[in-house]
Amino acid sequence: MTTNPLTTHDKLRREAAGLFSKRGYGGTSMADIARRVGVRKASLYNYYDSKADLMVELLERSLEDWERSCDLNFAPETPIEDRLAAHLRAALEFTQSHPQAVGVIRLAAGQMPRDLRRRVHDILEQHERQWREVLTDLFEQAIERGEVEAAEPEKLALFWGVFVDGLIIRQIFAAADSQPIVEQMPALWELFWRGISGHVPSKELAI
Repeated sequence: MTTNPLTTHDKLRREAAGLFSKRGYGGTSMADIARRVGVRKASLYNYYDSKADLMVELLERSLEDWERSCDLNFAPETPIEDRLAAHLRAALEFTQSHPQAVGVIRLAAGQMPRDLRRRVHDILEQHERQWREVLTDLFEQAIERGEVEAAEPEKLALFWGVFVDGLIIRQIFAAADSQPIVEQMPALWELFWRGISGHVPSKELAI
């Protein structure tokens, strides 16, 4: 099966994401990106008015990729244990298979120049709010069905987000870890699930 060649726009986004992830936003210029793409710097402005606009689009695309890969939209009867386990596997797999997207998201969540900080913050805040609402509804339904112990759904949603984010950070720095996070996941998952449900998981988490 043949694949379509990358367009100049595709290459621009790919090279920009790679440079931003490696060098940071301030350490990457439009001239740097143009050299990597193999075009004149002026050509980049046929696609974006500024480096800030390019960063914003990369962030939005990275978050869209994340949402597609880590979707929690299962059949209503799917137990929350299975949904959360699938989401956790997808999050760790996404971290491995989409390093540039993860790099862009992490960059946006860190230090941004004043002219870009508000735009980036609003995008991340909207994404976080949407995910928190989905998770809160999910935990609320699970409490009603007796799948997890009674608690405040909002706090359970926050707890899950912190748990997953922490594991992703460990995954990113796994090269320096004597015990890779993937080997620790069954034990960590059991601790988490026992903590919110009072029961051992029905099946071992496999990554």
